[in-house]
Amino acid sequence: MLFVDKAVQPGNTRPITKRILFVDDEQNILDGLKRTLHSMRSEWQMAFSTNGKDALQKLEEHEFDVIVSDIRMPGMSGPELLTEVLKRYPNIVRIVLSGTVEHDLVLGSATTAHQYLVKPCDAATLRATLDRALCIREILVSPRLRALASRRTSLPSLPSVYTRLVESLQNPEISSRELGQIIAQDVGMTAKVLQIANSAFFGLYRYVASPAEAVVYLGVDTIKALTLSTSVFSAFQQSGLAHGFIEELQRHSIATGVVASIIAKAENAPKKVCDTCLVSGLLHDVGKLVLATECPAEYGLVLAAVRDGAVACHELERQALGATHAEVGAYLLWLWGLPDPVCNAVAFHHRPAESSEAAFAAGTAIHVADALEHEMSGPAEGGCRIDLDTNHLTKLGLTDRLPGWRQISSQYSLKGQQT
Repeated sequence: MLFVDKAVQPGNTRPITKRILFVDDEQNILDGLKRTLHSMRSEWQMAFSTNGKDALQKLEEHEFDVIVSDIRMPGMSGPELLTEVLKRYPNIVRIVLSGTVEHDLVLGSATTAHQYLVKPCDAATLRATLDRALCIREILVSPRLRALASRRTSLPSLPSVYTRLVESLQNPEISSRELGQIIAQDVGMTAKVLQIANSAFFGLYRYVASPAEAVVYLGVDTIKALTLSTSVFSAFQQSGLAHGFIEELQRHSIATGVVASIIAKAENAPKKVCDTCLVSGLLHDVGKLVLATECPAEYGLVLAAVRDGAVACHELERQALGATHAEVGAYLLWLWGLPDPVCNAVAFHHRPAESSEAAFAAGTAIHVADALEHEMSGPAEGGCRIDLDTNHLTKLGLTDRLPGWRQISSQYSLKGQQT
């Protein structure tokens, strides 16, 4: 179940007009898309352009929700077109549909596109991708916050981790596995490598849940290009935020992922669920990175209020910005094509009772690990008080597990202090 089913707030139930613009210099490709999507005419308004100039003209004349563009086109390339779309219309979901396999062009799209599809793309995949892209916009009611999240083509990294990555890339003997271990220590890098590794351009037909595994799959050259050439990876700038904010966010995120995965293993959950717990925990506060980067002054006030009072961070975020970091983060991860279990766990990590879980799953593990980790670590820069939803645990028949889970969190916290 997608978070979008619960995202429409009272008073925002207007019918959704769905508008898609397809851009490809080959008319036969556009004709094929028209035939493939003919049955969707009653649900989607579709327009077609054979070049970037015409596409920008259509965008100026009409509103669109999604643009689907080829990469290699004469005059204005796909990445160039999507760069202009990003600047002028950041709300639009940007998808690449291309048959090119040229490494530089593909990586160039990493700085402009949300998702990537490869020609020939079967009708079911294309429809599912577009339908998902059209639905997720209702996760965030605020057009401003949708634009803030949508224009993020990457997320800033902990400066010490970024520096370590750059220095490691100077070593010609560095292995992809060693780079993976570095990237796995950073929220922003993890989100991006998972987005890229799981895109259709890299031909992997199973989801890679581990950032370390994703880096091994992508290889050293790709990571070097992302870091040094395309500048997808970059160091976080404090921008007036409280000192220690990014460091504490990274520490807490890693701890939450590890504790959630240990809890899942203790519950004998399948490996796939345990992997989802690890990644979801690491990414559960990714929305804070978006807000801290895009509106540092406003978010700085939120963080100051968190330190000064007893109100939970996500409640203050809703009061000040109209949405929480959980919703912003889930929206971004869905835009980037990460799987539903990860996005749902991120979306509901403060309110698991509103998810569709009827038994122990990743969402519950993330909520518990997040709350217990805050409980164990105490107040910190950028931290927040999290109320454990014991009613939800009771409904799932998991209340008796809580003492054991608290012990797991305590042991991990103690281990972290010792190291």
